[in-house]
Amino acid sequence: DLEEYAFGIPVEQLNFTNQSPFTLSFWVNIKEFNHSEQGTQFINIRKPDGDWIYCDWGYIHSTIGIAYDAYGNKLGEDMMSFYAYEDYSSIRTVFKHIEEYKFSHGEWVYISFQYYFTSNPEMYVYVNGKPILKFESVFNRPTQLIERPEGSLIMIGGPAFERAPLNAYVDKVQFYNRALSEAEVKESMIAPLNDASLLGYWDFENGSTTDSEGYMMADNGTIKASMYKILQQNDISIGTEIQPFTFGEGVNPESVLQGVEESIAEENITKAYVSDGVLYIESAEDINSVTVYDAMGRIITSGTYSNASLQIPLPTTLKGVVMVKVDNCVVKVICN
Repeated sequence: DLEEYAFGIPVEQLNFTNQSPFTLSFWVNIKEFNHSEQGTQFINIRKPDGDWIYCDWGYIHSTIGIAYDAYGNKLGEDMMSFYAYEDYSSIRTVFKHIEEYKFSHGEWVYISFQYYFTSNPEMYVYVNGKPILKFESVFNRPTQLIERPEGSLIMIGGPAFERAPLNAYVDKVQFYNRALSEAEVKESMIAPLNDASLLGYWDFENGSTTDSEGYMMADNGTIKASMYKILQQNDISIGTEIQPFTFGEGVNPESVLQGVEESIAEENITKAYVSDGVLYIESAEDINSVTVYDAMGRIITSGTYSNASLQIPLPTTLKGVVMVKVDNCVVKVICN
């Protein structure tokens, strides 16, 4: 439960340069909007005790409220706007809207912010696995790209100048040291990827304990995060104080995503589950064929059979969501 605080990941533990790729993903449920003059602060990278503007809005920052395009035309209300400073000036680049998305309160949505570097910085924002915002560089000066100095934080929520804090629940935060593909973003909605690039995963359920300083180590990974109160003077950020975590009811991705991109039979006569690397399939009728696909649609294994009960070995490295096609019935299975 963010309340008026922010969930923050200290940048200094990451050993990043301003060209290091990463993906930040999390589920969020907005309790209510209490927009200030410029809306509600959402995601940002900032140094709260640094220089204006980077202490407050941040080197990269976003809001939910009235959204405008790069030409100042109003797009709608309760939409996300994203900005990045490409050099140390007051000029910021506005992300382009790929698809217009209006936020509602009281429902869980999955957010992914992706950053990587080619000849220029590349950034995308995904909502529920779909890209809705894209960064298009204006200056094309990679050496002048925003930096993330010691003391910077990658933050979700918290107040900023003329922007209200995000009053929301946040769950299942994932942080990778690479840019995920669109297919991987969708896969991570169910569970974090079984990948060495996963630096931190916080589900706030298993092993969610804090150290003496108030930092919570990731349930899976090697980095830490904390809850921060943003200290302000004249509505401008001047520092932080670590706060205790407050918990609320979390998200069940399976319930939220039920029925997404699936065909549901009128009567399901097939059951499938995975245990100790073996796929077990039981059916009310003899099974003629089985094909197993990974989350990206690639065939893992297939075969023909004549039995109502099967045990099929799977690769030991297989994790996450797989789709099992049994004759003409498709069953979704999660490998832990």
